[in-house]
Amino acid sequence: MADILLLPIIELVLVGALSGLVGVFAVLNRQVFFAEAITHATFPGAVLGVVVAAAFGLGHSWISVFLFAGALLMCIPIGALFGLSRVGTSGSAAGIVLTLGFALGYFLNKWFSPLPVKVDSFLVGSVLNVDIVDVGLAAVLLVVVAALVVARWRRLVFFAFDRTAFAVAHSATRAQAVVSAMIVVTLVALIPAVGTILSIALLVAPAAALVGLVKNTKFLLILAPALGIAMGLTGLGVAVWANLSVGGCIGACAGAFYLPLKIASTRNNARI
Repeated sequence: MADILLLPIIELVLVGALSGLVGVFAVLNRQVFFAEAITHATFPGAVLGVVVAAAFGLGHSWISVFLFAGALLMCIPIGALFGLSRVGTSGSAAGIVLTLGFALGYFLNKWFSPLPVKVDSFLVGSVLNVDIVDVGLAAVLLVVVAALVVARWRRLVFFAFDRTAFAVAHSATRAQAVVSAMIVVTLVALIPAVGTILSIALLVAPAAALVGLVKNTKFLLILAPALGIAMGLTGLGVAVWANLSVGGCIGACAGAFYLPLKIASTRNNARI
């Protein structure tokens, strides 16, 4: 059992830390709805990646690589759609992307069925089946994002709290692109563990639960990844113990962690 759970545990530690770290900037920049739209929009890209890999007769490791690549490439037209600021609002664009991505993913899944990866793996993940490629890609992304945050966290926090003042001395467009890119790659990295639908829980819940309790942003950037890891590992433990879906248990545990912390922060702010 320990051998079977080793890679899933490592994967959840990596993506839990990554999602907690990036989730801080998603929450502070009020990009949760954008992230929710991206989770659905990566679905068809992941399906197409698997289709291409299967067409070439590639093995499971290469299927994982093509799944990542397809989901990431699908974010290019999505970003272009969000960039059409003159057409409607960002909220309407997010709603369109969310529904279109989910519908297109299901259409492609049925059109090219049978696929070597079940649709459940796209939607809620299959962390017990992750391989060294999934873990390696998650590790690389965590190292890159962590290095970026260490180097630029003050500037990114400044951008989140006062964009007008930030734009006087810095490029707001570039800062926005950095934050959006971190969100996108994190959601792509979460697909093997919790799928495209449940990834929003692990991305947002740690930071959202702590933001009212932790006033120091530096501490928030440390505690949110730790909470993300705790959510992932707790969900895995519950799923193995009760023989349930790991992705579903991780999403449920994210909510279970979030609720009491949010209530505590609300009461704390009320006393102040």
